[in-house]
Amino acid sequence: MAKKVRQIRTGRPPKEISDGISDRILTTALGLFSSQGFNATSMEQVALVCGSGKHTIYRRFESKSDLFLAVMEFQKRKFFDLLNRIECDKESPLRTLQESCRRLLELVVLDEIVDFYRMTISEAEQIPKIAANLQCEGNPSYLKIFNLVISAQRSKELAQLDPKFLTTQLLQVIAYYPLNEVLLGSKEFSSQSKRSKYFEKAWILFLQGAGGPKKKILRKKF
Repeated sequence: MAKKVRQIRTGRPPKEISDGISDRILTTALGLFSSQGFNATSMEQVALVCGSGKHTIYRRFESKSDLFLAVMEFQKRKFFDLLNRIECDKESPLRTLQESCRRLLELVVLDEIVDFYRMTISEAEQIPKIAANLQCEGNPSYLKIFNLVISAQRSKELAQLDPKFLTTQLLQVIAYYPLNEVLLGSKEFSSQSKRSKYFEKAWILFLQGAGGPKKKILRKKF
């Protein structure tokens, strides 16, 4: 009786397997870049830690700079997926905007996000494309908040001001300032209760602005 010959798979792996390999490489590279920096991390080290051959990595990423930029996109996608879990309140887009901003504040102060930004900022001089990659208006999280601002304006829950300006100012107080403070070592956002108190004040400031109460105009009696 003839023995069955085992067929050996050749060619590229199926897409789902290939995507899984790429995600494993990016997750490993993210951890290494974040913990020891760009210069101290080699493609060989990434291959060794993630259990993939060096040729497997180079087939997907031509250089360490390309891998670094892919890691940035990978982390941004993960971040956006977490932010995007907020369900849309069709009756009140403003409420959806508020909860999305609350979630955003919680996300930007996570250790892995802070480490990620610290890493990208430190390497921006070596890899010029990093600065363009971090541009706000191309960021999916920015677009998410921007679209919610427009929806809230359409429902008459927000003033009809330039939506880009509103989005930028909202993100400044909700995300950029807290992230910058944590990067500088501040403990202002070190607990959930502290973040909640800050958010409530920041949200009121966004809705009401910093102007004083309107003075009533007294009409003279003739």
